[in-house]
Amino acid sequence: MIAVDSNEDRKSWAPIGESERYTTLDLIRGIALFGVLIVNLLYFFRIPLFEHILHFHSHPGRINHAIDLLVSEFVEFKAFGLFALTFGIGVAIQAERAGRRGVTIEFFLLRRFLILLVFGVAHMVLVSNVDILTLYALCALLMIVLIRLPASVIGLAGFALLYLPWTFSGWPPLSPPATWPVFVSNANRIYSTGSFGAILEFRWLETKELILPLLANVAQQTLGLMLVGVAAWRIGVIRESARYRTLLLVVSLGTGIVGLLNTAMVVLSHSTGMPEVHITFIHVLGSNVPLTFAYAAALFAWRPEGWVAALSAPLAAMGRMALTTYLTQSIVLALLFYGYGFKLFGRLDPQTATVIGIALYAGQLWFCVWWLKQYRFGPFEWVWRSLTYGRRQPMRKRRAGEALAATD
Repeated sequence: MIAVDSNEDRKSWAPIGESERYTTLDLIRGIALFGVLIVNLLYFFRIPLFEHILHFHSHPGRINHAIDLLVSEFVEFKAFGLFALTFGIGVAIQAERAGRRGVTIEFFLLRRFLILLVFGVAHMVLVSNVDILTLYALCALLMIVLIRLPASVIGLAGFALLYLPWTFSGWPPLSPPATWPVFVSNANRIYSTGSFGAILEFRWLETKELILPLLANVAQQTLGLMLVGVAAWRIGVIRESARYRTLLLVVSLGTGIVGLLNTAMVVLSHSTGMPEVHITFIHVLGSNVPLTFAYAAALFAWRPEGWVAALSAPLAAMGRMALTTYLTQSIVLALLFYGYGFKLFGRLDPQTATVIGIALYAGQLWFCVWWLKQYRFGPFEWVWRSLTYGRRQPMRKRRAGEALAATD
């Protein structure tokens, strides 16, 4: 159970301070954001998703094929899973802080996730249906009812969701594969040349027929990863990562081998058209989930020091501004690729698009570092926190210091 300290002043309840942050969690979020950016750029903004599904390689050339293979093997679905896992860890930390201050945990989380849901729906409707915020918010709302259960029960529930049959498999039904080429053709035409209104109309149809069924099919796994994240924090494996470093490295090695082998079989089949070959006794463990665990365990076991810590600091800064970074990535890519912007949709090969993605990510790293020298939160984080805590949060660091001093 989460302890509640009723002696603490609830009026001091405010977003976590800079000195309280778990830096490794921010670092992992920053790394995951690169994977999310590259996958979204290559397979949602550059070309229609279903073109990627129908044709593994969109362009000839060794470099283009290598990028497709590397992203599919090491990044696709894994970055998404890593984000879900860290989201669950973040929820556990927030619930713990709320409980210690005598704040009603469920009400606080309900408010927080409903606001996130508004962000997600607005993003999905107005910018891009390549959206994870709506799915995360809905899964997190379901997680609220379990948040006070023992860590062992939450962990078991998480693994059950990951490995039991999909509850929502086939619901809502995905548009028949025979219709996908028509969607691909329409997407190439409308996204590349259409007005904002035309794109808005087509996006709704595409979302209803294709995107929502896909999101429903990954909802169970997403919720499972979040619950495992909550349990991992509560039992202390993440909180005391130095103590559990050997265990984390063993988990990383074991799940990494399983995930890489299983993913390689899937990627080989999709890229060549050959029947999928299974290694029976590890196939049941899947590919994306084990690699997600491998990445997370390795990064939590990693202890950057000296110049390595200095180099990784911008990644942690980006992780602190994950919502702002994610939303601005979508806005920039929409302006680059859609018909109301630079009309690059369907015109770039993977190599060129990857260069653009790396440049955008580097620019965002610089921006996050610059911004956090002056401000406590990213712009969208500030809105989210102000609405969640029910009052306007101090934004500038100097003013934040004065506000905190006034409450001492």
